[in-house]
Amino acid sequence: MLTRRQVLQTTVVTGCVACAVLASNRVFAAGSPDASVPSSINDAGYSLWFVGSQRQTIMTGDRTAQFDLRNLSGRPHLCGIGPIQGLTGEVTILDGRPALARVGADHLVHVTESFEAGVPFFVWADVANWQTVDMPELPTYAEVERFVGQAGAKAGLTRAFPFVIRGRPELIDFHIVNARPDTPPGMAAHQKIQISFELRGEDAKLVGFWSSQHQGVFTPMGTNIHTHFQTVDNKVSGHVQGLKAGQGMTLNLPKG
Repeated sequence: MLTRRQVLQTTVVTGCVACAVLASNRVFAAGSPDASVPSSINDAGYSLWFVGSQRQTIMTGDRTAQFDLRNLSGRPHLCGIGPIQGLTGEVTILDGRPALARVGADHLVHVTESFEAGVPFFVWADVANWQTVDMPELPTYAEVERFVGQAGAKAGLTRAFPFVIRGRPELIDFHIVNARPDTPPGMAAHQKIQISFELRGEDAKLVGFWSSQHQGVFTPMGTNIHTHFQTVDNKVSGHVQGLKAGQGMTLNLPKG
């Protein structure tokens, strides 16, 4: 059940509904010489890339696109997360399936299954094979972060790595950023544009990235993980800010 803090209902659309938004914003075309060059990390079982910087986007107010998501379409093993350009929504990609989550003028959450968006910062990975670890019940997001880090270390993952959590959480506390063109830079303003929701007791897939060296780049300051989610039907998606893991949930890690 999705409950508000801000919105009580959701809708889902497919195709190129996002094009009207893109028309009024700068998006870098695939192969454009102006596009930022992604940094990469290659390890056993996966390749990871990131572009832009969360800190730069929030603190300077430069929310323009640094990368075009159309470059990532057609890759079935792809997962990735970040905000939509302008900080006007959230991007979640898992198993090559995109979700662009926005809060509309009708006060509903709209999820568009499309790669038609630019991103000011983004992290993504290709993972051909996963290994599965059973998760205990974990009542807080901090405990989930600790479990992911410990499980990654046991699996020999010493660098930044992607992860996927599957199952039915008791609670997902999440937000969708919803900035306006006149939203000022800075953390105080950024916190005000985070429209918060709660999802309880529904099957979901969470995709995240762990790193102890990229706070302010692709993980938020003060945490080693950055996590988004999609419901199984892809009707609800967003940036996870709290999580209560229930029974029978699993953690997937790259398998070398």
